[in-house]
Amino acid sequence: MPPTVEKLKKLEMDLEKEGYSLDRDLGFILQSDFFAYDATPYDVITFASAGCDGIHFGLLTDFGTVSDLEIAFVVCISPMDFGSQIKIVARNLREFISLICTLKDAASVSNFNCFNEEEEYLRLLKELKQEESENEEYAERANYVVEKIKATLDCEIIEDIYQYVERKVIPEREQQIILPTLDGIGIIAMENVNSKHTIYKLEEDININLSEVKSFFNHESTESKLAFIRDAQFTFLISNGIELKELVMNEMTKLGLNDEVDRLRNIDQIDTLESESFSTSAFLEL
Repeated sequence: MPPTVEKLKKLEMDLEKEGYSLDRDLGFILQSDFFAYDATPYDVITFASAGCDGIHFGLLTDFGTVSDLEIAFVVCISPMDFGSQIKIVARNLREFISLICTLKDAASVSNFNCFNEEEEYLRLLKELKQEESENEEYAERANYVVEKIKATLDCEIIEDIYQYVERKVIPEREQQIILPTLDGIGIIAMENVNSKHTIYKLEEDININLSEVKSFFNHESTESKLAFIRDAQFTFLISNGIELKELVMNEMTKLGLNDEVDRLRNIDQIDTLESESFSTSAFLEL
């Protein structure tokens, strides 16, 4: 984890001693253990969650090309927002914390996944202000924690969230990518910028021709392969297809993406444990 996360962990311990918490007062839960869902991109390192609807946040490594996580884009993953599960919401970790301080509610960031108009952002801010005015005790506690964060990390309140997310963060990312992907993250140049790239068109519930995919992996650029992997994950074709999953894992291994392969395996293990837990609970209820 980058230094900013470590500072937040230390701050959380100090706040707990005073009877406050990033979790209870801002809904911002720092994650120490592996935390991911099927929708979590394999090249995203998760570091926090909102404690509801599976909403969590991670640092985009662009398949291992970002070595300094302090400057990695921050991604919000909201598994329940089908079709809009993923969005880049901040240019770096420090600015993401500024977003949390501005909203005073981590879960509210997930609304951005479905937003793109200024009116939507303004409506959200109005609703949050209304909630503050109706609960003074909550507002006082949240404000206290925000001031502690600002003092610890030298963060600033973001005056215009719409301008920041939609007119600064998104355009900056778009300038980097050379291939679009269904999740909106895209693929940056990995090798020769002038190489020819091909998009393998995917959508949910299609029948995958594995021989065709193998041929695609054998002949296309690294960027094209990574775009396929993003799109196949976003459409849940990987999580729902054992043979495709094995094929993708083998290809990622060839590309040296061992961390990403490990995350995919860990997501599988989490899914298996949750499935077993659900089955046991159902049996006990019977």
